[in-house]
Amino acid sequence: MRMSFSQKCVVLVLAIAIFGGAGYFAHFAFRPVELNRYKSIPWVKYVHPNVKRLKEAQDLVREGKLNEAQATLVKALVIEPKSPVTRELRDLLGNVNTQIFFSKEPSPWKTEYTVKQGDALASIAQKLDSSPEAIMRMNNLDSTLIRPGEKLVVPQLNFTITINVPGNRVVLHDSRGFFTQYPIISVHLPPTRRSEIDTKVTTKSSWEDGKPVQAAGAMQNKGAPRIELGHPGYVLYGVGEQRQASTSEIAVSTDDNGQTTNSLDANRPAQGIAMMKEDIADIALLSRKGTPVTIILNQDSSH
Repeated sequence: MRMSFSQKCVVLVLAIAIFGGAGYFAHFAFRPVELNRYKSIPWVKYVHPNVKRLKEAQDLVREGKLNEAQATLVKALVIEPKSPVTRELRDLLGNVNTQIFFSKEPSPWKTEYTVKQGDALASIAQKLDSSPEAIMRMNNLDSTLIRPGEKLVVPQLNFTITINVPGNRVVLHDSRGFFTQYPIISVHLPPTRRSEIDTKVTTKSSWEDGKPVQAAGAMQNKGAPRIELGHPGYVLYGVGEQRQASTSEIAVSTDDNGQTTNSLDANRPAQGIAMMKEDIADIALLSRKGTPVTIILNQDSSH
């Protein structure tokens, strides 16, 4: 059937309206008027709240406000236990806890003791779960000489130690939970099929030229500190003079003879766990003979 001229005009008008409307709709659908306005709005990079809390705590530490810094760090870790800066928060909290621990400020970790006739640092330490060197550090004593009537602040060393090999950290806990942690530099331990070992601190010593020496005061000024554990081949020992390795530089490596390939110190034993000298000195002060130690050897058992 042939269409009349008028019918053709109607069809043409309808086609123009349909296709024109579709094009107009597509223009706004794929290029909305608001698009340019949105393009002008700057993108804001998300920053985790704990990054801000870490900065606040660092500023408080610099100002000497340790208790406020401690509260800020604990709050950050409780509210957001997993964040991009969790390790940094725990490192700083451990440093703050240790500073408060060895300060004169009262805390649950300390007992005031009045020296009695016949007392010695060793007997006081045994009675109050402490150590002679920790008492010396706490009270700024130059020698073990004490006098009756003298008042001492005695730190209670009721800590447990977790050596987390896959986590590259040695962590100390007290009855309230996390206390402090230190980085591991390198590891060379005897082969074992066990994923976790429970042991304890047996001996604390200081070494120089490959031989044990009498440590000065609180084991900080002479030789390389060493903490022997009650398991053959398991020892914590110090290398270097200051903390130079970051977490990205921590490595575990051995050569064909079973020796660590990157020798940092002449006083390192054949086997053991290497840490910075100053960190081992801190752990030696915070531990005593019999302190429980758990060694986590693979990721499956880490916690």
